Amino acid sequence: MATRAVYSFTGFPGVPERHLYLHHDGYPTGAAWRFASALRQRPEPEAFAAAFLASQPAAELLAAPAQAADAEYRYRVQLLAGGGVLQVACWRRLPGGTSWQPRCGPMALELFIRRFLPGDPP
Repeated sequence: MATRAVYSFTGFPGVPERHLYLHHDGYPTGAAWRFASALRQRPEPEAFAAAFLASQPAAELLAAPAQAADAEYRYRVQLLAGGGVLQVACWRRLPGGTSWQPRCGPMALELFIRRFLPGDPP
């Protein structure tokens, strides 16, 4: 069964806020795997949004997260002011629900990866 998710990226220099929709593996372990893959491609925090997009060719660009009414998870990845630190927050929409419930974070992206993908270094 597909676990759909929306990934939002904010605070990246020269890049407007961007929202991506993926149809499968949206649960936190799947998200951590996607995040770790993007970091392997481009470890620089400022390049993370571009690396994530490049590593997810099946992602659909959205104008706003609300366009993905069937998404079960939502992630916001933010490059914090001052640069160098990536932070992620996660929400879950319960089956039949319409509102987002906090799942975890905000926390450092590396901590999220270690928590949900133990044993796989970023």
